[in-house]
Amino acid sequence: MIGYVGTYTKEHGKGIYKFNLDVETGKLTAVEEAAESPNATYLDIENDRIYAIKKGKTKAGIATFEISDMETGELRFIEDCLEEGASGCHLTLTSDQNYIVDAVYLSGEIRLYRVDERGVASERLDIFQVEGDGPHERQDNPHSHFVTETPDRRYIAAVDLGADKIVTLEIKDDKLEKVSECKVAAGSGPRHLVFDDSGTYAYIFTELSNEVIVANYHAGEFFPVETYSALPESFDGHSQGAAIRKHPNGKYIYVSNRGHDSIAVFEIIEEGKALKRLQIESTNGDWPRDFNLTPDGGYLVCAHERSHNLVLFKVNEDGTIERQEGELEAPEGVFVGFI
Repeated sequence: MIGYVGTYTKEHGKGIYKFNLDVETGKLTAVEEAAESPNATYLDIENDRIYAIKKGKTKAGIATFEISDMETGELRFIEDCLEEGASGCHLTLTSDQNYIVDAVYLSGEIRLYRVDERGVASERLDIFQVEGDGPHERQDNPHSHFVTETPDRRYIAAVDLGADKIVTLEIKDDKLEKVSECKVAAGSGPRHLVFDDSGTYAYIFTELSNEVIVANYHAGEFFPVETYSALPESFDGHSQGAAIRKHPNGKYIYVSNRGHDSIAVFEIIEEGKALKRLQIESTNGDWPRDFNLTPDGGYLVCAHERSHNLVLFKVNEDGTIERQEGELEAPEGVFVGFI
């Protein structure tokens, strides 16, 4: 199985790396550079295309790559779509594959791009500015951190850490229009979210409070229901929530804690409206920025931004994770994905 790591390029990172995972033996092998691309911090992998965040010398936007060989994972750069502005931190391709949307942490902007008939991000169409702030020192202005299409495929949900809100947007006539917004607990700093398989509930992971907020979702609106800590009750140090992922079987969610350097595992119960924390497991690295589960749900690979290592876990039948022997170097890793 081929996996990819998106990285910062502040220190030793080059952009996009690829690795192999032998699912029969449970071994990670052969991390190597796949494409040099400045600050390829987040990727969206769709069929034979990879869309990557990119920061040029004075401009920023999206780079499009082709997976030219699905067996080896070789990449071929196709084209940039760069314009004035700060680089994004997350992006998503819409299900109709006509648009890409990215989120800009620095400014709190949500930006819309056209995807042309070649499957290439070719033009920036619109910018939506999130408004608001919060009580935490890092909430002096909006900081948009995540965008995804809602399960009904009608809207874009944008998560803003600085404004403590989820903004729902609709794409109309190549423009982003606000439909609604949902405020969450002040100072919690929402970062990423996933939906349950029914599309009825969202699980919002907060960076500043290290919590998972369960919210009911209906017709573009979010309604918070309950909150669950991702940290041990005895922990009183500094930690920041990072990534949230759902198991392919739809029964479990996983979140990473930077500082506590762990992954918390939750079982989805009561038809989605509640969670049960099963495990908090050390990631064996410093600053677990992102992780992902293999498409078959058998393994989890975690990337550490500061210790520059990939760590492999086996996923047990009950959803818990178990660290496997061996790890690989991957500089400044902040995204993990598979083909």
